[in-house]
Amino acid sequence: MPRSVKTTRTYESPVRQEQAAATRARIVEAAAALFESQGYGTTTIRQIAERAEVAVDTVYAAFGAKTRVLTAVIDLRLAAGTGVANVMERPEALAVRDEPDPRRQLRLLADDLATVVERVGPAFELMRSAASLEPAMAEVYEEMQGYRLRNLRVAIDWVAARGPLRLPPAEAAETLWALAAPDTARLLREGRGWSRERYAEWLADVLVRTLLPD
Repeated sequence: MPRSVKTTRTYESPVRQEQAAATRARIVEAAAALFESQGYGTTTIRQIAERAEVAVDTVYAAFGAKTRVLTAVIDLRLAAGTGVANVMERPEALAVRDEPDPRRQLRLLADDLATVVERVGPAFELMRSAASLEPAMAEVYEEMQGYRLRNLRVAIDWVAARGPLRLPPAEAAETLWALAAPDTARLLREGRGWSRERYAEWLADVLVRTLLPD
């Protein structure tokens, strides 16, 4: 008679998952406040843990390194409470996808990007500054820029589906990537004192003239 084999089932309760998510969110919010008030370089994992009221090991277990805490801060700013995992699934992005007129699409996109840059710009600036000093952050910065380009290519494909573009889609995405860069927005917003509305209108006009045929 064969012996019975006792199997072990791995089960993680919804309550524990919610607790882990809440802890992670608390860590990210604590890190965001510290990064913005005293800078990325001077903020330590211990300070983040103390502000979030968790153990240092908990921060490492959740993120692995301080660089990944910063990327989580950017992800949080991008999601902006929508609960979606991908920035291109936010209602504002889907409105661009569903708009039938290409010019209107680009104007909706420019307005959304102006809002997104306002939320994530400070964190991107922290990342850019840290990338010049920390090799690990330089890799993460390039990774995030790659994500940004891929997301903007999705938006360009949405516009191309409604009508012809003046540029090949890959070049159009790179053009959008440069024009809507956090650095560009910072130069105009902080350097020249432009409002969010003026920046959004400028971006929309340039995109329409550059990407769409006459």
